[in-house]
Amino acid sequence: MVEIELNQISRKYESYRLKNEYIERRLLSSIVEKGIQEPLLCTFTETEQYILLDGYKRLRCLSRLNIHIVPVHSLGSNEQDGIIELIRDSNNKSLQTLEQSGFVDELHKSFGMTVSDIAEKLEVSPSWVSLRLGLIEEMSETVRMNIFSDKFPVRSYMYSLKPFTRVKKNKDLVDRFVSSVSGKHLSTRDMDRLIYGYFRGGERFRKQIEEGNIDWTLKVLKDSTASLSQEIDLKSEERRIINDLEILQKYMVKVIQHFSGVVSSRLPGVHGRAGSLLPTSPRMHGRAGSLLPTSPFKKNASLLIKGILDSIKPLRKQIGEFYDQ
Repeated sequence: MVEIELNQISRKYESYRLKNEYIERRLLSSIVEKGIQEPLLCTFTETEQYILLDGYKRLRCLSRLNIHIVPVHSLGSNEQDGIIELIRDSNNKSLQTLEQSGFVDELHKSFGMTVSDIAEKLEVSPSWVSLRLGLIEEMSETVRMNIFSDKFPVRSYMYSLKPFTRVKKNKDLVDRFVSSVSGKHLSTRDMDRLIYGYFRGGERFRKQIEEGNIDWTLKVLKDSTASLSQEIDLKSEERRIINDLEILQKYMVKVIQHFSGVVSSRLPGVHGRAGSLLPTSPRMHGRAGSLLPTSPFKKNASLLIKGILDSIKPLRKQIGEFYDQ
């Protein structure tokens, strides 16, 4: 470990490291109180320049505090080996998947290493390397810039937005969406709602988001989330089951309201199980008699009710077993 001046350090890979304003504020307070606890990790080049690989948050904090002499530890005997050592050690440090992807991409493009070469050096599988190369390659510059600058949440990209990037026609839409919502300090839950609204909610939501009406859009989306089948992480079969259960619940309540209105209108003294009067549906009030029993109504209603009653027991059994699981 050596001590050097800040102006001797190259920030070549700063854009490869994710920023986090919250962590950086805490780190700044820690440095003020205790000083710098860990050296910056650099690689030393033939031009006698230190290229910083790990410690960009510390470097920015030191610059803000006007501290010009910093401890440095050298990784590898050259730039390529330094990157390899950083990635290999990343399981014990805070290097995230997207950050690994940037450095793996650098090894592949700038140093000409093949997928097999990288896998061998890092002691990982070729699929591990291919996955990380793919992550960076499918990112546009707009998306990458906003994610790495802490303006767009990594989790929302990886789990909610990323599936939409695989469709070629969505490339421009993804950039427009990210540009519209980045830097708003939205929670990942709200960001996920906006992603769904933008890509699945139609032109109305898309226009509102692009015009900056984020609060209005979130309110409408929250009010309309009675449909749990809209959850993005659901598989198609799971989505279909949730949707059917929602429809079943909706119409069970609706039928109960209809019959409550009919019964309480014709038989004013009828009470429910709890001893209170059954509620009367506003739509049924004053005209319940018109729905009871004309001949076609009675015949059709009786047929349907018999079928429903025959289905209640097996339905209860199946739903009960699923619920118990």
